[in-house]
Amino acid sequence: MVRRALVRSLWHNQRIGCKLVGKILLCGLLIYLGLGGLALLSQKSLTYHPQPARPEDEVFLESYPWLHKVQFHTADGIELHAVWAPPAEGQAVLLFSHGNAGNLLARIPLVERLHQQGLGVFLYDYRGFGRSQGSPDEKGLYQDSEAAWEWITAGGGIQPERIISYGRSLGAAVALHLALSRPVGGVILEVPFTSVRDMARMVLPFFPLGPFLRESYDNLLGVQSLERPLLIMVAEDDRVVAPWMGKALFEAANEPKQLLTVPEAGHEDIPWTGRLYEEAINAFLATLHP
Repeated sequence: MVRRALVRSLWHNQRIGCKLVGKILLCGLLIYLGLGGLALLSQKSLTYHPQPARPEDEVFLESYPWLHKVQFHTADGIELHAVWAPPAEGQAVLLFSHGNAGNLLARIPLVERLHQQGLGVFLYDYRGFGRSQGSPDEKGLYQDSEAAWEWITAGGGIQPERIISYGRSLGAAVALHLALSRPVGGVILEVPFTSVRDMARMVLPFFPLGPFLRESYDNLLGVQSLERPLLIMVAEDDRVVAPWMGKALFEAANEPKQLLTVPEAGHEDIPWTGRLYEEAINAFLATLHP
């Protein structure tokens, strides 16, 4: 009788334990699905931070008389806005894909700095940024860069081999995709990341968000197919994009390739670290058009 009671008690406790484990697993699954669903719904607002144009922006642009305002359209009919600084005779043109926040106005001082070297710069706002119509998404940004390339080659009369697809941060993914879909002379990626999935893993290392991400911006996959000369710039003190990401892209890329690592530079700092930035770009361009 004692043995039977003991067995019965153990069986009862085991059933309770199994039910408890089941409830914990179910609760964990519901939390995972809930957070995943939240990530799915909020990914767009977390990825893109556009700033709409303001009336005073026109006054600001007028203070740069050498900049030409441009309007053009994408393949899906979205009107985009850009500024165009034509190059000096025989110089390259940087097709500039900016980061995920603000609009093109914040990049005008850098455009001026590049233009002073004789380089041409075509700086455009993605859909939903500045005065550009539409709403941003990965496919749309790729179409925007392709429409910018079409304008430069047609409206600007620039040969593809003179175009350098330049992108920083999120724009590095856009610039890389453009170089895989259109002929360009070279590619410059400033503070690039490997993929959105890797970025999410850095924020939540123990929470697998991969199944819930609608956009990938998979640079690590794309760079392995790149067959154009490549310059990657990495900021060693970057607190937004881990420096190892740019280095991983460099390791995965085909030759010819160059890597610039800037010590004590943060995510926004590389162009403002003295002459190192200009020297790296000029040295890279010299290998394309010696």
